[in-house]
Amino acid sequence: MYNNQTINISLCTQIFENINSTINLYGIIQKIITIDIILNHILVNQVSIWFYLIGCSISLILDTFLFIVFLYKSQLRQSPGDIFLGSFVFEIIMAIQWYITAVSSYEKKPLQSNSLECQFTAALTLISRNNISLMIHLDLGQYFYILAFFYFLTRQVKTSFKAKNNIQWLIHLGVIILTLITCVIVFSLNLTGKNVDGKCSIVTSLLADYVITLGYTLTILIYVSIGGYSIYYIKRNIPNQYKERAQKFLKFSIIYFLTYLILIFAAQLVELLASLSCTYQWKMNLNAMYDTAAFFDVMILILLPIIRVNDPYTKRILLKMFGYGQKQKQIIEENELELSKHNSSVDQDLSLLTSGISQIRQSELIINRERQQTDDNPFVNVLQNKKRGQIMCKMIAGLQIDQYSKYNSLDVEIINQKSDNIYEEKKIYKFINDQIITTMPYNLCQEFVSLVEDFPQIKVISYTPIIFHTIMNREKEKLNIYESLDINNNFEKITNASKNEGGKSGQFFFYSQDNQLIIKTVTQQELKIILTMLKNYFLYILSNPNTLIAKIYGLYTFEQENQKNINIIVMRNIAKTSNTFRIYDLKGSSYDREVAKKDTNLQKVVLKDLDFLNIEKYLYISQEDASFIAENAIKDSNFFKSQGLIDYSLIVFKILNEQNQNLIPKKQANIFMCDDIRYRYHIGIIDYLQEYNVQKQFEKYTKKIIKLNQNLDTSSQDPKIYANRFQQFIRRITKIE
Repeated sequence: MYNNQTINISLCTQIFENINSTINLYGIIQKIITIDIILNHILVNQVSIWFYLIGCSISLILDTFLFIVFLYKSQLRQSPGDIFLGSFVFEIIMAIQWYITAVSSYEKKPLQSNSLECQFTAALTLISRNNISLMIHLDLGQYFYILAFFYFLTRQVKTSFKAKNNIQWLIHLGVIILTLITCVIVFSLNLTGKNVDGKCSIVTSLLADYVITLGYTLTILIYVSIGGYSIYYIKRNIPNQYKERAQKFLKFSIIYFLTYLILIFAAQLVELLASLSCTYQWKMNLNAMYDTAAFFDVMILILLPIIRVNDPYTKRILLKMFGYGQKQKQIIEENELELSKHNSSVDQDLSLLTSGISQIRQSELIINRERQQTDDNPFVNVLQNKKRGQIMCKMIAGLQIDQYSKYNSLDVEIINQKSDNIYEEKKIYKFINDQIITTMPYNLCQEFVSLVEDFPQIKVISYTPIIFHTIMNREKEKLNIYESLDINNNFEKITNASKNEGGKSGQFFFYSQDNQLIIKTVTQQELKIILTMLKNYFLYILSNPNTLIAKIYGLYTFEQENQKNINIIVMRNIAKTSNTFRIYDLKGSSYDREVAKKDTNLQKVVLKDLDFLNIEKYLYISQEDASFIAENAIKDSNFFKSQGLIDYSLIVFKILNEQNQNLIPKKQANIFMCDDIRYRYHIGIIDYLQEYNVQKQFEKYTKKIIKLNQNLDTSSQDPKIYANRFQQFIRRITKIE
């Protein structure tokens, strides 16, 4: 009854007349059959066919090649490279879908709405595209991955003070979940089939035009908001010394942002106009409009992967991978050989001069080595690390101001928030760069000034300073925080702060140069726990001078513009040395508490309970020291049990004694000599700021379900069970029954 044909106004009229003229159930059924017959005979336009055949072929070759290269080269998968990898996958899927449609139309065999081929193609469309209706022509996976890229850039810098920013798996999981949800909804409502443009996708919708237009507008606005803000934020937060390198990355980001915006806007606009023309029977050339949309579709598939590999870091790795770097090196060596031959005919003085120049160049290379090493990371990681160094400078300056203000007057704004309850007092410092540089009683080097010169004002909140000052002063070994955190002495550690890997939680650690202090970030929930239990904690510490608990000497919040608030605690470092042989983190649990493998470097990892039992078995110390550790560890865990706390660990540092150091000069807290005089133990209790809340309960039962083991000995347990298990383990390793 209908010949194979492409869409035109006449066909549109028939389709929409049948859609809008249904009166009763029988009429509805008849009209649906009529619409299916019409749609099943519609082909993609000839010009569009060639656009899709040629464009999709190029895209498939390009994306598949890049996908394989990214899988092969682990450096390319450094974030945001993993986001690029995900985009390649969805572009391959989209190209396959359009290729199938184009081939079927080229062979004059249009796909039938209820055929397996059409359903498969529609499924690929759903996976790769978010068709809110016929008019909303948006690539779902690709769209969300591009949004994820820009979100990633902003978040990495905003949360630069986290040691680990492991959000990548959440990004991929989020894209997959959104895609699956869309597929389930659409297939459950039986909305897949043939569209008036000859493609198998979501069937023609009866949504009102204003709803369609609203959905179209929202997708563009969301993209512009996230992408535009990300580029603005990155540009605003680039340190001065990275302006030149940043220009390349910003240029790449802007081109990536604008290319997708222009192409997707153009494609959606053309299809929207085509749909409105079909709906309201405007006299427009629908075939030409769909051809134009097909052109923009293909351009998206071809241009975006090309732009991605022009990310400065990705481009550099690819060039090295395919020998471009070796060719450049060979050219340089050949030039140097020619130069040396030429120099052989010149007098000795000139040769000496050339030698001197070479030495100068070598010196320059050594000086600039650190800057060159930054090329080994994507720019967003370099920027994140530099921001972390800036924050560290500000924070340590703030901590020194807090300590210095106890004894001296300062030209900074200080607000004392007095309270009838001494445990609720606060002291707030507000200062800017010039005040740091001019107030502190030392000469800051120029490099420090360059680190903080483009950093905004900062506010430091010091919680209950009297309480923590009292705890510190009651220590047997007196400690001067001001001296330990001297910026000049700690400058090298500050500039290397970006190398910190943190713990499993992703919190950031900084060790002072003299190894006396640890600065550790804490979450807002942990901050709340400390303040809630502070009175009991303070009284316990004062009444138990032999406690193994790693004491807190200060609690602070740093508030700053364009950066999330940072909560930190200043604690005594139990290790007190960098000469560590092995580290054990002991909770008394057996599930997932083994790290060491055959090829594991035991000095490079934090070992756990099962590792300790396999390697050490016991603490090889005197009976007196064993009793001391067991007695105080049990007492400390009972205190944590009374506060509803879990997840604390007995940290055991096995320290290699320096040559000829066979004895500890005097009795020091938390330090115990081994039976083997080559070693000593530094022992304490850490990580005691975790409540047994709903999240921990969910974690416990989820692990049991996954392992199908009701008796699984997970780390997360009720405080009473946790304490009892911890105490049993302590008795075991100290041989105290």
